[in-house]
Amino acid sequence: MEIFKKVMSKVNAPGKLSVKAVLFDLDETLIDSVQGHIGAHSAVCRLLGQFLNEKGVQVDEKELLVGISKLDDEMNRKFLYDRDDWWQRLVQEVAPNVSITVDLIQRLTREYWLAYALAAKPYPDTLPTLDYLKKKGYLLGLVSDTDKLPGMKRYRIEIQPFKYLFNMTLVSGEETKETKPSAEPFLVAAEKLGLKPEDCIFVGDKPFADVAGAKNAGMKSVLVHRRDWNSDVAADYVITSLSELENIL
Repeated sequence: MEIFKKVMSKVNAPGKLSVKAVLFDLDETLIDSVQGHIGAHSAVCRLLGQFLNEKGVQVDEKELLVGISKLDDEMNRKFLYDRDDWWQRLVQEVAPNVSITVDLIQRLTREYWLAYALAAKPYPDTLPTLDYLKKKGYLLGLVSDTDKLPGMKRYRIEIQPFKYLFNMTLVSGEETKETKPSAEPFLVAAEKLGLKPEDCIFVGDKPFADVAGAKNAGMKSVLVHRRDWNSDVAADYVITSLSELENIL
């Protein structure tokens, strides 16, 4: 907590940071992933529950929802984004003797992401903050890792009401070989904006992916503290809401 307070004090320090572009992560940075996950987990729970009932296996819906939530966090920490690889493991935890078909796996993944896209809305201060930065003359970029379902992350970016404010959007792992925390996506993003990495600052919610990746690329970093990831990767600045960027930029 003391370290957190010290980092927060940097946000309120006098003077503004001199950069030319502000790059953002998408999920849990600009859009509310909590609501997205609620929708996505409910969709998966419903389909899996129906499937298991047909197999004669009774499962507790709350238990299944908890299992999906824990799996989601665990796989994110391991940078394993392909939901197709998740579902058999989830089923094994509640029904060890049941296997699921490829068709069901693919349907679960698609329904997961479609439900997520529908439920994950921008935070209240997302549009006002982006608009503020745009009016201040900053170039804006968006760098988000692949969903591992071809085209899905690009679709989720394109439907956002703030998409038109960005000068550049990049889906790492699809438009680059590597994903965060590799420096590659960040360097490619800077190049697309015609800037050097040191001219950019990256804003994200995951220390082990967003902050680490920005540091690897030589960019300044801002952590939006949405929840505690128990990571020892330290950002240059820590904020609790996007609107606090006005104290930095």
